[in-house]
Amino acid sequence: MHMTTGELKSHKHDTISLLEIVSMEGRYYMARFYLDDQGYVLTDSHDKVVMFTGASAVKEFFHDYHVDNTEVLPPTGTDEMIGMPDSGSETMKVPL
Repeated sequence: MHMTTGELKSHKHDTISLLEIVSMEGRYYMARFYLDDQGYVLTDSHDKVVMFTGASAVKEFFHDYHVDNTEVLPPTGTDEMIGMPDSGSETMKVPL
């Protein structure tokens, strides 16, 4: 599911149980967050995923929200290799 930045403002007093800062090709980051056990990707008013230029920019955006846990999900070296079989390994999660 997704939630726009405007819709997120109505949850200012709710607790975000987990904020995942997902690296996209190591250059941009998107925010995936969980409210009441439901996961959302942050989008803009045009339903496009909001892309941040760094993990710190995501943290700054969520500064005024109550976030219990934050994790960075960096890409793995084989994620972008064409034709590589799925390794089945779990995604690395780095607490922040």
